[in-house]
Amino acid sequence: MPEFLKAAFDKFDIFIILAAVILFGNFDYENLSTLDKIYMASFAAWGVMKIIRIYILYNNESNKK
Repeated sequence: MPEFLKAAFDKFDIFIILAAVILFGNFDYENLSTLDKIYMASFAAWGVMKIIRIYILYNNESNKK
């Protein structure tokens, strides 16, 4: 596994992904509550920030070489 991916993912990220899989599998998508919508939006924001972090770490590692 590349070093930038090891630096980007923490053990709590695995728990966040696992919780998302469980919760998204149990949502009633035709009748979402406000809390469900907030969770979906926060998970999407977390995902975007994680992708940006991976991109930054990848660029920093490639610039070191």
